[in-house]
Amino acid sequence: MKIVTISDARRFSLESVQHRPLDTVAGLTAELICFEAGQVEPARAAVGASTYQVLEGEAMVRSGGVTSRLGKGRLASVPAETEHTIENAGGGLLVVLAISAG
Repeated sequence: MKIVTISDARRFSLESVQHRPLDTVAGLTAELICFEAGQVEPARAAVGASTYQVLEGEAMVRSGGVTSRLGKGRLASVPAETEHTIENAGGGLLVVLAISAG
């Protein structure tokens, strides 16, 4: 068993969105994605399905022509091979837990 403290994994940079690997087990990868105000994760299409949970702040998630605003405690699931993007929709920090298959 591996224990991870989310607050220890948080890292922010004004230059780019920060990806912080947390763990990989049985084909699932968990990472923390940390955004400064105004930052956007470039569009990507993951091979496997992905689920994103907002831990802090507000995110705008765009996938398959649908845009959703997510606040703390909400999550969005994106099917495999679907292009999507995440951006910081608030004025402060955004912390997202991403779980991806494949």
